[in-house]
Amino acid sequence: MPPPTLLSLTVSSTWRLIRPIASDTPYGRQLTSSLGHRMQVKCTKFEAAFRQLDEAIMLLFADHDPLAIRTLAAASHGLFADLVEHKEPNGSWRSHLIQDSGLSKKDALAALNSAQNYLKHADRDPNAELCFDEQENDHVIFVATLEAGELGGPLTSFMQAFQIWYFACYPEKLGNETDVVKKSRTLLPGLEKLPREQRLSAGLAFLESVREKYGDGPLKKRRHGK
Repeated sequence: MPPPTLLSLTVSSTWRLIRPIASDTPYGRQLTSSLGHRMQVKCTKFEAAFRQLDEAIMLLFADHDPLAIRTLAAASHGLFADLVEHKEPNGSWRSHLIQDSGLSKKDALAALNSAQNYLKHADRDPNAELCFDEQENDHVIFVATLEAGELGGPLTSFMQAFQIWYFACYPEKLGNETDVVKKSRTLLPGLEKLPREQRLSAGLAFLESVREKYGDGPLKKRRHGK
């Protein structure tokens, strides 16, 4: 007999709790039908990283919850960095950041992963509080796009649009006179002078224009184009 899956355990436990309300009523019939319908999710690590990062970019530009954005962006970055390291040990941007930090690897990783670890666990620090500047999400997403580029495949249109937006927002990161920054600022002029809400709105409009022109990039939509 195969071992139980998370789905079978969850559905079995849930069914015992909701059985009294799952009678011959419209709600009961709908609930019964939904519990009986399974949708398999299957992907590679590579695909998972791409999908999570594209979602993080969309949520960021739509000015959604920064906690959800951080969770997706950090998970994607971790996958991409691990894949790069598997291909070339110490070749990831994560490794470069650790080396440049001047900290021990343990301390540097603790700093890099503090927010996402907080959002994943509560067993040791149930009363802890989290505080971070939401603009950190911009940088996490950007580094994740760099990691993706190290793997050699094309970036999605969302990732490319984000990189242009990032360089227009933070021209000092690469240098005002570099070609890529100049081109980014031509496409999104004056972006670095705008308040954050307007920066994100401009990013969303730019993303929609890129999506309309080029589609969603090399990865296909998961569910019938929706």
